[in-house]
Amino acid sequence: PPFVGAGAVMGKGGKGKGKGDGKGKGDKGKGKGKGKAPLGPPDSVIEAGETLHECEDQLVCKCVLDQTVPYFNGRIFLENKEQIGQVDEILGPINNFMFSVKMKEGMQAGSFKKGSKVWIDPNQTLPMQRFLPDLAISKPSEP
Repeated sequence: PPFVGAGAVMGKGGKGKGKGDGKGKGDKGKGKGKGKAPLGPPDSVIEAGETLHECEDQLVCKCVLDQTVPYFNGRIFLENKEQIGQVDEILGPINNFMFSVKMKEGMQAGSFKKGSKVWIDPNQTLPMQRFLPDLAISKPSEP
């Protein structure tokens, strides 16, 4: 017989099988696996940063955007609108931050010289205000 001891007494429901059949069918993959078509180059690009160094096959860049922050996974380009990768991480203090670029297949982070400029689609940036606390301090009401 199976283990019988403290806590082994089972109430209704028997052995905790529940109502499912245990096969975990889910939604049968509806709408899954269909990747988005590759995006072409944007209409315009703005300077996003300057390269600092390579780290673990990624390019680390100092951000030069004024009052905006790049999207995570935002596409990064050369000035000629050739995509080199996507924003992977954003790091550092908010007034002097950096970002890393996960390189596109066939691109080598080590091939960029320190100080090289990288560019981003302006539609793939967010206003800095979204990351700052509200400065509107409400005055306490007087009795």
